[in-house]
Order: sequence, then structure tokens, then C-alpha cells
Amino acid sequence: MRKIFTDFPIKGTFALSADDAHHVLVVLRHTVGDRLRVTDSEGATYECLITAMEGHAAVLTPVQKISDGSIRNGEVILAAGLLKGDKFDWVIQKATELGVSRIIPVQMRHCVVKLNEARRRGRWERWNRIAAEAAKQCGRDDIPPVEDVMDFPALVQTYQSRRFVIPYERETAPFHAVCQDLHHGDLVLCIGPEGGFAEEEIQYASTHASWCHTVSLGPRILRAETASLAALAIIMYERGFK
Repeated sequence: MRKIFTDFPIKGTFALSADDAHHVLVVLRHTVGDRLRVTDSEGATYECLITAMEGHAAVLTPVQKISDGSIRNGEVILAAGLLKGDKFDWVIQKATELGVSRIIPVQMRHCVVKLNEARRRGRWERWNRIAAEAAKQCGRDDIPPVEDVMDFPALVQTYQSRRFVIPYERETAPFHAVCQDLHHGDLVLCIGPEGGFAEEEIQYASTHASWCHTVSLGPRILRAETASLAALAIIMYERGFK
């Protein structure tokens, strides 16, 4: 079943958003007396009863708490270079399904895409809608936020206390060499754009991040969107997908 989220803690009877009410009442054809599972802004999931409906509006009352939310092994942040077309949309959707904690679009030196302020805002709104829809579809207990676009130095400075894992086409050290260090705790998985990382970006991360390892994803040249999901899947596997 498609997950339903509220943007507030569930404390009592509440109304669904217009989009969720339309999906529940029109698409799924639920009616008064039916029960749904709803996750609130604190990650708690409740079984709720549809107690009233009027047109495309629906009012729900929590019946029982199902869970308090997922227990994570730490935050996994995907910081990925901007991509052409709808490739970044696809990365956000699949990364959400794999369990990423948050996603940061990064303006890197070799990015083909250059966003002005208006385009950034529009993309940011769309990307967060994609993350929310993917979270609902796959049944996870939270929606990973998509942050505003950062440049690469700002990314490193903001998260320099976290561990950085950077798949890099010029690296030969295998990914599994650092896997034992990735089971727990917060980390940033940093993926370059179509044009790859600039050497100075790798040097900057290696110099300014407190823990930074470049790794190889094997002998084949992967597209940027493939590298994002292959590396993320490896990390989530090591963490038991938590």
C-alpha cells in the first residue's frame, strides 16, 4: 500500500492533505470505516480509521500506534553532481527507495548543468516532490530531504566532520577495503557528474575532510547515475539496509 505521511505529529483526529485525500478516496476508493496506515513527522506510524469524508476531503482518527519509526545505523548522505535531463530525478527516486537519509545536489566544476536562482528553486521543489512520492511508494517511515544546491567546497566545509567516501575513476583501491568502516555512523557518499571530478576537488576533500577515502567501483566506466546507486547499494547492504 502507498504510504501516507503527515507533516505534523499525530495527536488526535486530523485531515489528510488534498493530494492524499484524492489518492485514498478517488484512486483507492476507500470510504468511511476503512483503515489506513499513516506515518507522522516524528516517524511514528499509526493505524487510522476514516471517520468522515466530504467530497475529496477525508478525516482520520488514530486507532493504535504501529511503530515508533526505523532505527538507523547513522545518516547516509548522497552528495551528487548535477546531471543533464531527468537523470537526477531518477537518482533521487532510487536513492530514496534504497534508504538514503538525505540528498545534496552539488554544483561541481565539470557539471554540464548550470542553474540560476530561479531554476534552482524550481528543481528543488520538484526533487522534494519526487523524494516524497518515492518514500510513499516504497513504504519507508520518513521522507529524505533534498537540500538546496551546494558548490563542492561548501559541501566539504559543511560536512567535514563526517566520513567522506568518494568513488573516483582514477582510484584503484577497491570499495570493499573501506566497507568495514561503513557499518555504523554518519557518512557522505560523494559522486561526480558526467564529466567526473576535477583533481582539485579530490585534493580539497582529502585536505579538508577529517576522514576521506577515494575508492574504485571496478574496471568498467559507470555512468554517474549508475555509480550513485551502485555505491549506495553497497553501503546500505553493509548496514543491513538500516
